[in-house]
Amino acid sequence: MMSVFFPLLLVAAPIALALWQMRGQPKGLFVLFFAEMWERFSYYGMRALLIFYLTWHFLFDSDFSLTLYGAYVALVYLGPLLGGWVADKYIGFRKAVTFGAVLLVAGHGLMGFHGPPATETLVTGDTTYEINRPDYSEARERSIVIDGEAYQLLSFVQPERGSSARTVTFERGGETVSLSGTLEREGQALYEFILFAALALIVAGVGFLKPNISTCVGALYDKGDPRRDSGFTLYYMGINLGAFLAGIWCAIAAANYGWTAGFGLAALGMLAGLVVFVLGQGWLEGRADPPEGMDLKTPVFAGLNREWLVYMGGLGFVVLCFVLLQFAAFTSAAMYPVFAVATAGILFYMFTRLDSEARSPMIGLLILSISSVLFWTLFDQGPTSLNLFAASHVTNSIGDWEFPAPALQSANPFFIIYFAPVIALLWTFLGSRRWEPNSYVKFGLAMLQIGAGFFVLNLGIQSATPDADGMLRISVVFILLMYLLHTTGEVFLSPVGLSAVTKMSARQIVGFMMGYWFLAVTLANVIAAEIAKRTQVPEGAPAEESLAAYNIVYLQLGGSAVVLGIMLLLLSPLLAKLTNHVEGAGAAGPVSGKPAAATGQTEQAP
Repeated sequence: MMSVFFPLLLVAAPIALALWQMRGQPKGLFVLFFAEMWERFSYYGMRALLIFYLTWHFLFDSDFSLTLYGAYVALVYLGPLLGGWVADKYIGFRKAVTFGAVLLVAGHGLMGFHGPPATETLVTGDTTYEINRPDYSEARERSIVIDGEAYQLLSFVQPERGSSARTVTFERGGETVSLSGTLEREGQALYEFILFAALALIVAGVGFLKPNISTCVGALYDKGDPRRDSGFTLYYMGINLGAFLAGIWCAIAAANYGWTAGFGLAALGMLAGLVVFVLGQGWLEGRADPPEGMDLKTPVFAGLNREWLVYMGGLGFVVLCFVLLQFAAFTSAAMYPVFAVATAGILFYMFTRLDSEARSPMIGLLILSISSVLFWTLFDQGPTSLNLFAASHVTNSIGDWEFPAPALQSANPFFIIYFAPVIALLWTFLGSRRWEPNSYVKFGLAMLQIGAGFFVLNLGIQSATPDADGMLRISVVFILLMYLLHTTGEVFLSPVGLSAVTKMSARQIVGFMMGYWFLAVTLANVIAAEIAKRTQVPEGAPAEESLAAYNIVYLQLGGSAVVLGIMLLLLSPLLAKLTNHVEGAGAAGPVSGKPAAATGQTEQAP
């Protein structure tokens, strides 16, 4: 019981401070804060478990699991292009958020219907042996069944990644026995179908909700409102409060009571988010309503009006995502040309539809968005390679408290909860005195911090010692310090990036540009999954080989981030000239020399 309430005690003080700070913010920020908090609880609770769910319950190999994870998260962040566009053009941000929340409740609810675990058999000649292991086991212990009796495996060795060959050893009758054969997996087709359907619903739900609830925050502030950046930082804190509680509670629920408990808890969080948003819509003061003059009630096709056609299109997007997830490798590879085409389209629009005053901040926003790809590539090692690293090579205990590896996904949001209010106060203090650094400096500092985080982890790897099972492990302190540096980098970059989209975007396409921001995250997740594969070694390989693979990849990632950070810092005076007339203005950038609407409402997308 203590493990349930202790996380709330850890964050009581900063949450109280944040709520106190929000007294000076628009009332709608309270609604968006709590609605997004519960939505992120569901998303991050499920995400913390997903890579283990795929590899331990469905017994997919690590390469396929990482590819599927990358494709899923890529689609999650690709969806905002569609969701942002239909909100801009047709139904408005409020209706888009509500529809997305309904899809998410359905998707997270389905994740709890997982059925029995997949099974493994070792085929040697004409003989088949059943291989057993617990459904949730970070130790990855297995046993082989011979003549109805189970024998604990001493080793389970794969000659090379991707191979179905295995050599197992175990002790029987006082002798060590070795068997070589082919490992065969048998899954449950119905429950794999449910898995892909649930993921598809979540993809579409996030696509409608994520860009539009962020844009709702921007819509609360009039042009020139100095509260905008601090408001976004406080809103970002709500995101991370949900993520912090989810990482611990959902991980503990899954480890102790099974996957249904872990995913079911995430589903309840999403339902709470939907209720909060629906009940609090009045506080948005109409700033997130459909575009002025848009007729959503008159039937236009087959007796359906525009609003219902949008909802039907959203369900069609669910079906499309279900199909794309079946071809995860193709879907991941397609993200590269999609990002390139979207970037080219924005450039074409900038140089054919905007004057120089509106074009300059858009160029600055493109530079920030593209730079963010490297940051999120490093950051999104968290739920993939770093999650697997924590299960294999970290002593997951603090004092007498031992916790499941997915609970470490709460470290990042925990640190954000403490740092976000401080940074919000810092930006407000500096902004009121016109000392606040520009977005390019903030991005450069973020890159240096996330790179330094990996260097700290590399130092920890050098101190690894074997545990009782011979697995090399490092102190949890190193990975916590790494997450601390990743967190400070994220606080410098992510809320500032969201705010930059609403300040620097051309008014007509602010929703689309919010989608483009998340498209950059999409590409980063695809790249992150591919990089995570490089940290994996054949199953059963020596612990030294596994640790060395993590070490070299993390060194390369840290070095890349530091180089880009230094470049942004050096070029920041030149880049700042592009956006000086909107940086700190607190509103979407002007279009064709005209000021943005006071409500932040967007008009027609191209």
